[in-house]
Amino acid sequence: MPKLTSLLLLLTTVTITFVSGYTIIVPRDEAQEFPGGPGLWPEPDRYNTYPDVNWNRTYGAFEPQQIHLSIGDDSKFARVEFATLSSAQQSAFRYWPKKHEYAIKNIQPETWEFEDGGEAHRTIALYRAKTKYLRKGTVYSYQVGAYDDQKLEWCWSAVYEFHTGSKRKEFSFLAIGDLGLNNAVALPQLIELSKTHKYDFLTLSGDQAYNMDDFDGIKGDQYMNLMQEVWARVPYLGVPGNHEGAYNYTHYKNRFKNVPFEDSNFENSLMYSINYKSLHLISFSTEVYFDGTDDMIQTAINWLDADLTEANKHRKERPWIVLITHHPVYCSAPDTEDCTTKAQYLRDGKVNAATGERWGGLEPVLLKHKVDLYLTGHVHNYERTLPVAQGKVAGNGALHNAASYVEVINGNAGPPEATVMFNTTGPYEDWSAVRYDSYGYSSVTVSPCFLEFTHHQVHLDGSLGNIVDRFTLTKD
Repeated sequence: MPKLTSLLLLLTTVTITFVSGYTIIVPRDEAQEFPGGPGLWPEPDRYNTYPDVNWNRTYGAFEPQQIHLSIGDDSKFARVEFATLSSAQQSAFRYWPKKHEYAIKNIQPETWEFEDGGEAHRTIALYRAKTKYLRKGTVYSYQVGAYDDQKLEWCWSAVYEFHTGSKRKEFSFLAIGDLGLNNAVALPQLIELSKTHKYDFLTLSGDQAYNMDDFDGIKGDQYMNLMQEVWARVPYLGVPGNHEGAYNYTHYKNRFKNVPFEDSNFENSLMYSINYKSLHLISFSTEVYFDGTDDMIQTAINWLDADLTEANKHRKERPWIVLITHHPVYCSAPDTEDCTTKAQYLRDGKVNAATGERWGGLEPVLLKHKVDLYLTGHVHNYERTLPVAQGKVAGNGALHNAASYVEVINGNAGPPEATVMFNTTGPYEDWSAVRYDSYGYSSVTVSPCFLEFTHHQVHLDGSLGNIVDRFTLTKD
């Protein structure tokens, strides 16, 4: 979101219930300001100094860093991406089933140099490698390495673990949005959860680092190293936000080149989809509406329509469709165009100057293809709608055989600025079911019969709080 007039955390302890839903306002610490926002250097704080987090240490020229995973359909394969400060002539990715250390497979990564668009034209070397076919329900260990031709030795990363999807039909994933280098309140919880092998991947609904291009891209390196302890274990399936927009999203396109966009018939990592057991998950960039041309918007909508058309052919096998993106199409945050003109623009599309008709809107596509969940961020709080369409509650708000999609905003993992407070006096639209204006993360459990979404409170000391919201979508 645009920078708040004040970054002060306000002391508030009010809880109010409304007819259409409820708002949770939690106590906050004493007023303080956070560094690490756009154009500001990050500083050590209680979250980014969690054990093993190495965002601010010095890396050797050929020492692997910024290690992160992504996956393909049903985790049949994984892709790893990492970086070094200097370009290595030789690099390696080796992995093996944890229980069979002798069965090592070695992959030669693709490599390229990424040049930041700033005045210094700073470069880093990036590497991407794809596994062979992976076995179901298996824990794999892996390392990445680069050869230092000056010291004539290999520099290897630590050994990390990830797992493939089990043979069970039910699975769970993590979902967050809006996370910076400072005030990353949910990060300690995410690091511990990433070690449990309970979650098959993590979605992130845009806005990271604040911003990756700052200081000739050094901040992007720092952020990717901050998140290494999560993404080196739990595959990333995220989407860009407005804070990734610099130099035509080149930082995002290069740093997340391991997401499965090529398998999804899109030209870069801004958009893609994946089939995972009973779920079809789509990563769609709303940023094209604000940064793109009319042709680019039409191309994005055409791709989304074609992707959803194919997904609906397999609805019996994969009954759930979830779309992750950055900007909401409904929200209740006060005093922001994100919840008024911008939300309507995304919902209904642009106005044709000649005919006065709107085109390219997201909501007609969501309704046409019966999308179940629209998962988004950008607004720095948590809000969940009832099934909603055309500004009204759909089907009396029933979550069984829902008449339309449910939208969830969870842009509260830890942006550097304060979360956005709700107006405690209302009134709120009938479609707004739950509102919570402090920090947290979400977990989602999916089976052929239900999709259960839970949002967890995280206290300002990084400890786990209460369940803020839990709802379950079901189908006959």
